[in-house]
Formats: sequence, C-alpha cells, structure tokens
Amino acid sequence: MTKRYYPIFMLGTAGSGKTVLTRTLYDWFNEKKLNVATLNLDAGVRRLPYNPDIDVRDIVNIDHLTDKLELGPNGAMIASMDLIATKIDDIRSEIEYIEPEYLLIDTPGQIELFAYRSSGRLISSILAEEGQPASIFLIDPSLVLRPEGFSSILLLSMSVNFQLSLPQITTISKADIIEKEQMESLESWIDSPETLVSSIQSYGQINMSQQLGISMIELLDQFKSTGDLIPVSANTGYNIDTLIALLEREWGVRDDFYE
Repeated sequence: MTKRYYPIFMLGTAGSGKTVLTRTLYDWFNEKKLNVATLNLDAGVRRLPYNPDIDVRDIVNIDHLTDKLELGPNGAMIASMDLIATKIDDIRSEIEYIEPEYLLIDTPGQIELFAYRSSGRLISSILAEEGQPASIFLIDPSLVLRPEGFSSILLLSMSVNFQLSLPQITTISKADIIEKEQMESLESWIDSPETLVSSIQSYGQINMSQQLGISMIELLDQFKSTGDLIPVSANTGYNIDTLIALLEREWGVRDDFYE
C-alpha cells in the first residue's frame, strides 16, 4: 500500500495559472525542506516551468494519438485522459516509489476533461484515496471583472467541487495584474453577496442573464461558496502564505510548515 501523503490538485479553466502555481508551491515546500513531488497530468502541455517528478507525457504521446487515431486536438486530449486512466496503477507505483509527503498535481488546462469525464473523476478519486487531499480552484481574473462573470465562475467552482468531492480552496489568480479599482470591486463582492447583486442590478433594467446571475448568487450564498476566496499571485508570491495556511486548515495543524 502506498504511504499516505497529501495530494494537492490544481484546478481551473485554461490559462488560470495552475502550472505556475504548481511551480511556486513546489519552491515553497522545498524552501521549508519538506518532501514534495510534482505530477503533471496534462499530456498536451509543451513546456513546463518545473521538472515534474511524474509526467504522463512519459506514458501518453499526444502526437502519436493524434496521428494514429486521426483526431483533432480536443479529441486527442479526451483520448489521452482515457488512456491515462488505464495507466493509473503505473502512476500509483511511481508515487509509491518516490514516497512524497506532499504531491502537487497539475491537471489539464481544459477543466472539463478532468472534472466532468468519468476518466478524470476516476483518476482523482484513486490519487486521493490513500492520502488526505485538498484542491485549489484558480479563477482567471479576466473572467470575473463583470459581476455576471464573477458569479458564473464561482458557480463553476462549486460544480467542480460537486463533481470531484475534494476539499476545495478557491482563489483569484494573477492578483499582480489586477488594477486597484478592480480588486476593490472583487473584494467587495467576495465580502458581501448583496454588493454583487447590487452591481448586477446597476447595469440597468434586469434582463434574463442578470436575473440568472442574481439567482446564482443566492445559490452560492446558500452553500457559502464565496468563503475563503482569496487573491493570490504565483509570480510575486502575494498571499501564498495565506493559501498555505488554508491548506493547513484542511489537513489540521502542521507544525513542520513553520519550523
């Protein structure tokens, strides 16, 4: 049986910064002299800013799949995810060989491949079952500057949480590129769903999309899905310590973080 470890799943839409945050968290754990490893689950990625300890590109050749099965890019990614699921025992064996205490799991850019297909859910459940898992859902700030977009992405994060059943921390990534006024609006929406409703209503006459946005906010508030939503920057390190503290809370007290 694999030694118990702490798997951390990086989740979010394409371009939300999952891979860069993986690198930043890897550096943080290394600086603390903690036993950490990385697992890349994206068979289609061309370059990574870190050297993965376990890499599905060693198992699945996306170009070979594209040529052999005559698939387009999206079809090849779907096929690769299904193939990775059949090789999950090999991945578990590599984890067992490395014996990390913390495993950073960089998921595919397309969130639907991982969260909504049976192969992705199988992979996540198997990787989580012998550890104490947590997940970080990254929100691309460019998608949430309008109140309707903000509520929609939060609903997506709640849907992913429902699909994968993993303890989840939701963050707004790339905080270093968000302008001050935009950040103030985001923070007010985070702190007060009523402010978010008012922002939607301020666009004028309530239309169908605005009414839908208000209904989504009510749903999010009911399930407390805006709790612990924090802005972070993997490039500058902004709020990374806060993010670690939230992970610590999911796992219980981890004194070795601060030794």
